Amino acid sequence: MPMLSKSQRVLLERATLQYATHVDLAEEYLAGRGIDLEAARSSALGVVVDPVPGHEGRQGRLAIPYLTNAGPVNMTFRCIRDHSCKEHKCPKYMKLAGEQTNLYGVQYLDEAGDWIAVAEGELDALSSNLAGIPCVGIPGAENWKDHWTNVFEDFTRVYVWQDGDAAGEKFSKKLMTEIGAIRVPFPAGEDVNSTLAKQGVHALRKMIRK
Repeated sequence: MPMLSKSQRVLLERATLQYATHVDLAEEYLAGRGIDLEAARSSALGVVVDPVPGHEGRQGRLAIPYLTNAGPVNMTFRCIRDHSCKEHKCPKYMKLAGEQTNLYGVQYLDEAGDWIAVAEGELDALSSNLAGIPCVGIPGAENWKDHWTNVFEDFTRVYVWQDGDAAGEKFSKKLMTEIGAIRVPFPAGEDVNSTLAKQGVHALRKMIRK
């Protein structure tokens, strides 16, 4: 995996701080997903108003930084416009050119006890953590990296949140094979974030048998 250069790290830190000052512009969108501004700020979410070099074309998008104890190491950008991205041929997510693939939420690994959960996507992982269920996020089963197996080897149990669609089933099967994860399935059309938004943190907590 390529390492970030010093200039790349500085730029990511600058972008994270700069975009976070505008997170209130996403308040309505985040509230609709069960995420308040306090939670958004604690995760350094932001909105791109004045993009830093290399982030052009991402204005108005939700900036989701990948935080570590050493600072941000990656960032993805989600469309938060009130439209169907598919119908408008708008990419729901945009990533950085030539980006590396990282686990989202690695800071929660140290906070977890002997078990942890894994979700497909950043906002689902964030939603799980808001419910008090330590969780990291992977941007799709196809992005799994073999060396990540080492990350989970010291946990006695690893749960995988299975979205209620074909992709979610594929994702959970991948993790069941790779790390012996225990699947936690959602009904058709539902996922971690939608359950948080509709039913609250207690609904998620009830799904995990500790």
